[in-house]
Amino acid sequence: MHKIFNKTAIMILLIAVFTSCKKSGEQFDLDHGLFPATSLTVSANNVVLASTTENDTVLRFNFLAASFGKDPVVSYTLQMDTPADTLGNNWGLAKNFTIANAAFKYGFLGKDLNNILNAIGLTPGTANDLVFRIKADVNQFNGTASTVIPVYTNVVPVNITSYELNLYVPGAYQGWNPAAAPIISPVNGRPGMYEGYVYITGGGTQYFKFTNAPDWNHTNYGDGGNGTFSIDGNAGGLYVNEDGYYELTADLNTNRWTATKTTWGIIGDATPGGWSNDTPMTYDPATQVWTVTADMVQNGSFKFRANNAWAIDFGIDGAGNIQYADNPFLGYNGTLNNLSVPTDGNYTITLDLHVSQHYTFILHKN
Repeated sequence: MHKIFNKTAIMILLIAVFTSCKKSGEQFDLDHGLFPATSLTVSANNVVLASTTENDTVLRFNFLAASFGKDPVVSYTLQMDTPADTLGNNWGLAKNFTIANAAFKYGFLGKDLNNILNAIGLTPGTANDLVFRIKADVNQFNGTASTVIPVYTNVVPVNITSYELNLYVPGAYQGWNPAAAPIISPVNGRPGMYEGYVYITGGGTQYFKFTNAPDWNHTNYGDGGNGTFSIDGNAGGLYVNEDGYYELTADLNTNRWTATKTTWGIIGDATPGGWSNDTPMTYDPATQVWTVTADMVQNGSFKFRANNAWAIDFGIDGAGNIQYADNPFLGYNGTLNNLSVPTDGNYTITLDLHVSQHYTFILHKN
């Protein structure tokens, strides 16, 4: 009888040990998340941005933690959107800003907020209505998507006036002087995108930077590696490998930039070379224009083309302005016409690209 009791006790003990070893942790169900009422507050409901305060924290948000019953790991995101998108697209185009763990606050520097507003296409110099909220997500321990429904704070409105940016291009080729540097300007209808032409000289590799003001006291953009730029003021310079007339582009949406060396010519059946051969133009650094003198025919048409290739070229719009028909940065525009001359004759043709986003041409019959 004693032996039977001992065997029974041992079996019970083994079952208890085996059961406890299989238990990996407490299992519990979370409550539906909830923020306290008016959890989110903002430091100001009207903000006017200016380059003089771009390094100041111009807008601060504070909020109270969300409750999910137990104490899961919760991540917080500040969302910014336009009222129209929240109504018609359920915050589908909202900008998202990750909040540090347990911070329960977020602040914007003036320059960062202004860059964002320019990048999403809000009109500089005009008061724009924006809305903000905090999103709370429960994190899964294994990194998979959470099955817990996220929750949101109250929405707070903020009226913000941004200022327009131009990008100055100081570099070794002009003495690193932002006040005297060429400018590349925003592309109309392409928020956050800048494009223009700069003549870079000096021999060999030439370094330069973009700055958003004609000095070194504001944001400057240096090399971020792999075709990107960095807003770290200590970052190295951007660079080109040789002298030349460069199309420079910068995209604040992606922090990417390009520099394409160009030479220009005219091509078409109105020109001496027809559609098979470019008639080259010559650049004059003193006047900052490209020119060619050639015999042209009325019964034909032509385009301005870079680098003897159909990658960068100009047509003409209905108002008589030259516009890009092809451009890797801006895409293809199939709505443009070719250019033409009014009568047969010898013409001096001028292409002026030195004022960013205001490109012009002249047809002068000799």
